[in-house]
Amino acid sequence: MTVAATVGSAALATPAYAATAATPLPLPPLRIPKVDLGLEQQPDSKIQWLMDAKLGMFIHWGPYAGPAKGEWWMHAGPVTPADYRKYVTDATSEQFTADAYNPAAWAQLAKDFGAKYTTLTTRHHDGFAMWPLNHPNAWSSGQAPLKRDFVKDYVAAVRAAGLKVGLYYSPIDWRYPGYYDVTGTNCASNPWNYTTDPAHKENARIMKTEVYESVKELVTQYGVIDDLWWDGGWIAEQGTDADGAFFWEPGQFRDTANQWQVDATYGETDDNGKPLGLMGMVRKHQPDIVATSRSGWKGDYDSDEGPGVPTGAIRTGRLVEKVFSIIGTWGYSNTAVMSYGTALNILVNCWVRNMTVMVNVGPDRHGTVSDAQAGLLRQIGTFMTACGQSVYGTRGGPWNPVDGQYGFTYKDNTFYTHLLPGYSGTTFTTPSIGDAQVTRVFDVRSGANLSYSVEGDGRITVNGIDRTTHPQDSVVGVALDRPVQPADVAAGRTATADSEETSKGNTAAKAVDGSTATRWCANDGNTGHWLKVDLGSTRSLTGTRIAWELDKTNYQYKIEGSTDNSTWTTLVDNTATAGTSQVQTPVFQAQARYVRVTVTGLPAGVYASIRNLEVYDRPFTADLGTYKVINRNSGKALDVSNASTADGATLIQWPYGGGTNQQWSLLPNTDGSFRLANVKSGKLLQSPNSTQGTTLTQESDNGGDNQWWKLVPSATSGYYRLVNVRTGWCADVANASTTDGTNVIQWPVTAGSNQDWQIVSL
Repeated sequence: MTVAATVGSAALATPAYAATAATPLPLPPLRIPKVDLGLEQQPDSKIQWLMDAKLGMFIHWGPYAGPAKGEWWMHAGPVTPADYRKYVTDATSEQFTADAYNPAAWAQLAKDFGAKYTTLTTRHHDGFAMWPLNHPNAWSSGQAPLKRDFVKDYVAAVRAAGLKVGLYYSPIDWRYPGYYDVTGTNCASNPWNYTTDPAHKENARIMKTEVYESVKELVTQYGVIDDLWWDGGWIAEQGTDADGAFFWEPGQFRDTANQWQVDATYGETDDNGKPLGLMGMVRKHQPDIVATSRSGWKGDYDSDEGPGVPTGAIRTGRLVEKVFSIIGTWGYSNTAVMSYGTALNILVNCWVRNMTVMVNVGPDRHGTVSDAQAGLLRQIGTFMTACGQSVYGTRGGPWNPVDGQYGFTYKDNTFYTHLLPGYSGTTFTTPSIGDAQVTRVFDVRSGANLSYSVEGDGRITVNGIDRTTHPQDSVVGVALDRPVQPADVAAGRTATADSEETSKGNTAAKAVDGSTATRWCANDGNTGHWLKVDLGSTRSLTGTRIAWELDKTNYQYKIEGSTDNSTWTTLVDNTATAGTSQVQTPVFQAQARYVRVTVTGLPAGVYASIRNLEVYDRPFTADLGTYKVINRNSGKALDVSNASTADGATLIQWPYGGGTNQQWSLLPNTDGSFRLANVKSGKLLQSPNSTQGTTLTQESDNGGDNQWWKLVPSATSGYYRLVNVRTGWCADVANASTTDGTNVIQWPVTAGSNQDWQIVSL
């Protein structure tokens, strides 16, 4: 059956709708705050503005703008600290004069660009503070000849423009030999030929005190700061940022036994006198701030740096901010400015994957953003003026994008299809819209209605799409009669429980307040405790989603429904489940006004505790679509051998033939990893043991992280390594064979193309 709609200036009198056989829409993924180094990530309510902003402007500016060779010039030259100072003090053609510094003009450029927030480098790795830092070793703009507070003027201008204020700060300081030799016993290779010296340990400690004083001043002297963009928590430019946490102590507290103590003058304590770590100090003064992970603490959101175009699935379980520069470096250099098509391709491919983006400019030594850089930003701003409704406040989805061709965003009752240059034609067919009805289809740029038809399976075919006016991203809007994704009908309803941990505020209402950062908890560790929600009236229910307090924990439970709060019917019996997934999504069909979850089994020391109890009255799915998984080396598909549905069946490669044993659903986990469920068997791809070279198998969902896989981008664009969360090993075609039927094994990460997989939407 096809339901056609005509185009006209008036609204449609009768909405077109999908037949009941339509494929239901997926639920929006949950983000659950994690605790790291004693500090919990900010809840969604405090990171919401960044999720909604979608576009920010990054500003790399400092003494490195003088030589115009990028922000790493001191390191790349290399230039000694003494000579590098001359870029500030000596009157040459390379002097950082800042004589044209006008932060109000920068803020206006950000607004013209369409940005909702900006971030300024307050100190880069060269150690130059862009404000009058009060530390004995400080090198700052407060000193001659500048004698200025660039941060103060920047914050005032950005705030006056109505934008969110971000500050970048790097703890790295190349002026200190101790950065490369924190123990004084093993100096790492460096451009200035610093060598091992026992005195470097104290030098490193002094460097650390300067960092603490710097951060304290930044979060106490300039009013509300919305975003803290840490950069460079690694030590001696080796390992990861987290590897440097032993030195910087970036979490909630500092250790009084740490070898590199921070003097009381520079550090701070909590109300009980306990010394605060970097983020503990930040949160003390800026309780609503969000921060990156680059200090060594987990961060409130992840950073994806560089101009690479994102590929693959929607980013789930955490917010990811893409940052890239429109010139060849981050700081000012005489390099070409990125083209409009290249920049917009990065932007759109981020938005359809639920990412926000911060685009970098590099002002020159005077403080001027070049005409070429400003021109590109304003050109993007023109697009945002015309099509911003398809970006601001949206989320990526509800369906996964197809690399190089198209993707989707949505907000409230409307979803937007973004057609990229790689998609040809003026007709497009969307995935199924489930039980929703179409009220309008339109060209977002012009506002003109478009003709369309709705197929019996819920797909919408749109005709006459304008692909010539703006081929970089032709945006089509589809308005529905209800929210694009199913809404939680338990949110804000009355919830009760037989036991509550009231002393900690963990009441029943917290399980239905829409926040994964709060929870209901029973007052003891006994089983049999229940949580109940009153939906207000009897509804036709389709299922629930439960987010438990703890991840990788076996909660056993049953779900019951009732129309009168007296007679109860079992809807889900998981009293014997071995599952340990933090988020579980039981699907059922029932008439009920009341829904009750009773916890029947718990591990020792664990309490009955639920972060979110969601209830739905529309059909839904918990996966992100169906895919084939193709090996780059052989061009063959990940296949369950002999199309088996048995536990323990092995994985092979085989030419793709369209069989459901070669098709996989992506099920998101709360840590950003995925479970890959075979469409034919319903079972999960898993690492069966900890032996290198073992063939991968399929197995029923047991909640174990040996069934969780990270999709790590390969060096080859459009491909991923499937990395097992438990073992850290990859899905690998044995011996890099191209032969049909070769086993897919687990193997340590290599650079081989036999470990690269393309995730292709079906």
